[in-house]
Amino acid sequence: MNNPISWTRRATTSELDTDVRRPAAAIVSPAKPMVGIGAQLQRIVDRSARNSAGSAFLARFVVLNLIGAALVAAAWVDGLAAKPYRADVSGMCVLITALFLWGLWRAFRRDWQAVRWIGNTLVYLGMVGTVLGLIVTVSELTVDGVQNFDNFTTIISAIFIGSGTALYTNLLACIGYLWLGTNAHLLCREEI
Repeated sequence: MNNPISWTRRATTSELDTDVRRPAAAIVSPAKPMVGIGAQLQRIVDRSARNSAGSAFLARFVVLNLIGAALVAAAWVDGLAAKPYRADVSGMCVLITALFLWGLWRAFRRDWQAVRWIGNTLVYLGMVGTVLGLIVTVSELTVDGVQNFDNFTTIISAIFIGSGTALYTNLLACIGYLWLGTNAHLLCREEI
């Protein structure tokens, strides 16, 4: 044996199958060769690694948003969570909340580009709500109303209603932006 490599050659599975003599009733051909078992085990390991990564993401998502939900529940118990919706006459708070919930759904689906877009849109909607609140405030102010003392309560109530819309829509938009931004940063290491 002049060639040292020749004695290290191993037989392939097909060669081993031909060398083994079995009775005809006992011949069982494997569905996949022995080499395929290693590939199947690798696929199982990869699948479980993906599932563990998915379950780790799901656990982080649930814990992070349960903390936020607990803060909202505490504000609700204290009577603070319903104030923006009662004070808003434009309906912007409902729109901001719906868009925020859609952003949470997109964060759950790991669509970070949509989360970024929704977060930025929340900020713009907060600004639009501020402008709508100022329009409500200014629309009640007239020269005749300011000169008449009887209309003073109407003017003051319009200022309260308008400023409530302006401030609460901006507050909800900022909270939604921060919440979505925290989700994006902690779950995906992205900034919105």
